[in-house]
Amino acid sequence: MKDKYFLLNGRSYPDTVIPGPLQTQSADGVNHFSQPMPAIITITAGQKALLRISDLDVSEYQTLASLGIPMQVIGYNAKLLRDQAGNNMYYTTNSITLGGGESLDVILDSCAVRAAAGSCTTPMAAGTYYLYTPNLEPPV
Repeated sequence: MKDKYFLLNGRSYPDTVIPGPLQTQSADGVNHFSQPMPAIITITAGQKALLRISDLDVSEYQTLASLGIPMQVIGYNAKLLRDQAGNNMYYTTNSITLGGGESLDVILDSCAVRAAAGSCTTPMAAGTYYLYTPNLEPPV
C-alpha cells in the first residue's frame, strides 16, 4: 500500500490554490459542490490562525513545511503540549512530520514582533505564504 495522494482540506494541487468551493457537473447536468471547504488560509496583518493538521494515511510519514511564516506547535493528538507541572512545551518550527493517525495543532502568526501584552508591533510583510509537502513523488 502506498499512500501518495496528499490533500489539504480534501484538495490536491492545483486545486489547493483555487479560492472558494469547487463545483463539478454531475450526470443530471447540474453543478454540485465537490469540495465546499477552501484550502486557502487568509490572515490579516497581526492576526493568528490555528490549524489542526492530521495525517490519515497508514504507511507513510508526511512532512508539511512553511516558507516565511513560522509554525508554533501547541498540541499533539488533540492535547496541549504541556509537562506534568502544566508548563507550556510549545516550540516553533518551519516543518512538521506526522505518522499515520497523528495530528498536530499549530498556530500561524502574521506578526513578526509582539509586545509583552500580546499586541502586534511589527506585522509580517503582506504577501502569499505557502504550506507545502517537500516529499511529493510521481505516482507509480
